[in-house]
Amino acid sequence: MRALYANNRGDTYLKEVPEPALGETGVLIETTASVLGTGSEVGGLARARRAVQAGADPGELRERPMSYQSAGRIVAVTPDLESHFAPGDRVVAVGGGFAPHAERAALIRHNFAKIPDNLATAEAATANIGLTALHAVRRAQLLPGETAAIIGMGLVGQMIAQMVRMLGGQAIGIDLIASRLDKARELGIDLAVQGDPDTLAAAVADFTCGVGVDAAFVAAAGGPEPGRLGIRLVRHSGRVMMIGGLVPDFTPAHPDANPHTKEIDIRWVYGRGPGSRDQDYLHARTDYPNRFVQWDQERNLYALLRMQAAGQVDVAPLLTHRFPFAEAPRAVDLLVDHPDEALAVVLDY
Repeated sequence: MRALYANNRGDTYLKEVPEPALGETGVLIETTASVLGTGSEVGGLARARRAVQAGADPGELRERPMSYQSAGRIVAVTPDLESHFAPGDRVVAVGGGFAPHAERAALIRHNFAKIPDNLATAEAATANIGLTALHAVRRAQLLPGETAAIIGMGLVGQMIAQMVRMLGGQAIGIDLIASRLDKARELGIDLAVQGDPDTLAAAVADFTCGVGVDAAFVAAAGGPEPGRLGIRLVRHSGRVMMIGGLVPDFTPAHPDANPHTKEIDIRWVYGRGPGSRDQDYLHARTDYPNRFVQWDQERNLYALLRMQAAGQVDVAPLLTHRFPFAEAPRAVDLLVDHPDEALAVVLDY
């Protein structure tokens, strides 16, 4: 069978690999669709390509299977899961190393969930990104009526904005790419703005009657500036959510960007919820009982799928391109070279 691979020079290619084997607890699937986005999965490839083009030595050639989020139909189930899953069921898989872009895959319990009947498979295959957004919103502890600024309107930012509004809040979207703000407006965001920090701060102050936002979600790359902007936009005693591998430099670049004097809570968001960075949990060697952990990765996944099925989180307009799996490397090139045109690409198998 074929799987999508990448190397440390930023190249991507399809590779013949052995057929997957069903483990102790899980399912075997024929992949129907997977989704590539402009965020962390492809961002690393873009950085590797830029480094090589600048003359940096990448060292010894290393390759890895690309894996993030995918969906398909079950062809085999381990005995312990037969009461919940059956051949023919549609499921979505999440997680680097647990949801490969490959024609077939062996999935491990906790890393997949059944797709609701009224949800399209390709839409469900955005679940890894959706879980990052959901976990960020949970970490922010948003209340109805609160206002949030989302800095970076890629897939994560777009989904956060929809969740904020679903909870009865107001969402402000900020991005350097105009097409992403247009997409956010199409999906009903309360305010979408771009410009220099002073322009953005003025727009947020006007929208919030000078108070500032209750929470800022920083979902953009680009050094320390996005984090500093989040601190500047948030109100006194507000929350700043740092999503992913951002640079933690909060040196004030403006008098109103001092996290100390504003008594701001800075919270890091990493992963898809409790369990998503625990290898024992991911390999189904342990569990998180819901009486102790209400929203682990698996329960978050089912909650997200219910939101999508109910139309509360609409990802269909975010799927800007489709490619057959045979052309997966070309899909990656589109995301790397034209982030202003492509937001998410569906690979059809």
